[in-house]
Amino acid sequence: MRKPKASLYLRFRMPDGKQSPYCPVLYDSKSRIRPFWCLVKGMPEHHPGATYYKRVKRDGKWGWESVGNDANTALSQSHATPLVVTKAANSKQNVATAKDGYRIDDEVAVYLLNIAKLSPKTYKAYKRSLELFQQSCQKIYIHQITKQDLQAFDTSLIEDGNEDRTRHNRVQHVVTFLRNEEGRRHGPAIKDVSITVKYVEAPPEAYTRQELADLFRMSDEDEKFLWRFFLGTGFRDSEVSVAEVTDVNRDTKTIRVDEKPYFGFKPKDREKRNVPIPDALISEIDARAQSGSCCLIYGNHGRPNGHLLRALKNVAFDGGLNCGKCKGTVDGKEVSCAEAPVCEKWILHRFRKNFATNRHDGGASARKIQKWLGHSSLETTLRYLAVGDDTSGEVRSIVNGVHVGL
Repeated sequence: MRKPKASLYLRFRMPDGKQSPYCPVLYDSKSRIRPFWCLVKGMPEHHPGATYYKRVKRDGKWGWESVGNDANTALSQSHATPLVVTKAANSKQNVATAKDGYRIDDEVAVYLLNIAKLSPKTYKAYKRSLELFQQSCQKIYIHQITKQDLQAFDTSLIEDGNEDRTRHNRVQHVVTFLRNEEGRRHGPAIKDVSITVKYVEAPPEAYTRQELADLFRMSDEDEKFLWRFFLGTGFRDSEVSVAEVTDVNRDTKTIRVDEKPYFGFKPKDREKRNVPIPDALISEIDARAQSGSCCLIYGNHGRPNGHLLRALKNVAFDGGLNCGKCKGTVDGKEVSCAEAPVCEKWILHRFRKNFATNRHDGGASARKIQKWLGHSSLETTLRYLAVGDDTSGEVRSIVNGVHVGL
């Protein structure tokens, strides 16, 4: 029986600027189309951004018709016959067997399955980074990846408008995947493939007294309690969203951060901890518990509240507190913070810096603050305290003193 020919093809721009020939698309072992993969001179190649074409017959003659850049849409319009490559043309090399190495797409699938246990935010970041890397990399097997592939990936991130810190994180996600130190994929570790993406990290800054005064002035009582809870506990937003009344120990005057599998929550870096909190905050929590029907201190219909950041940005915007200079995204469109609640100045993490500097000014040691914040590194805690040190009354006295008489 004669094997039917494939009817869906890719065409792409070659390095010399010319259009490629029409190359048959490739499918996986389950007959699912592999986006932007095609057979070029008998070898599989990956060409992101290529255009799909189908063969059509008009007036008894065969021709070509573009069906766009989306793989699944093109497939639905073409009724293509899956072309699964088992051997390269004019070659004895079997390009689909595991003896040649571990396929990148297979390794990514296994890796993502094994990191699904991480926090949703972390998993989503790794998943997106690996997806973008696969789009930029034209290699098939893990062992074929070189530093040049990482450089090409970084270049594609720059072209897409990613900032330096984002580029650093995405490249590092791929490097971690390659090194496989946790054994989360099948193939061997690749430790000699890495690049460094440098970025300038802005020092952490706490809210000024005036900024906090303005925020509280524009907030209702429920919102004021939320800001006081952040300032009194030093919690991350994910920790605030799952905080329960039963986490408070009235004898030790502390609040507990612990794993909560029923909410799908695990403390960052597995840092379970007890944080001493003010008596006034404990009284507020108790009063809130008596008037509420939910075990969560700041929940949303019995579930963790995932909109705490939105609440802060809305209050800042409605109160006219935005800087009016930065930009954000709303419904996929870039907007100014003068027009929408997207100001980068108002973020929940700054409350943690207030917590750190306030306790440090009150006499707490950096080690204690490290434990209360749940930092795995003292260096991170010291960065939180550095800005406060530079603006303290003691430093102002030194600066003004040495300037006298000049």
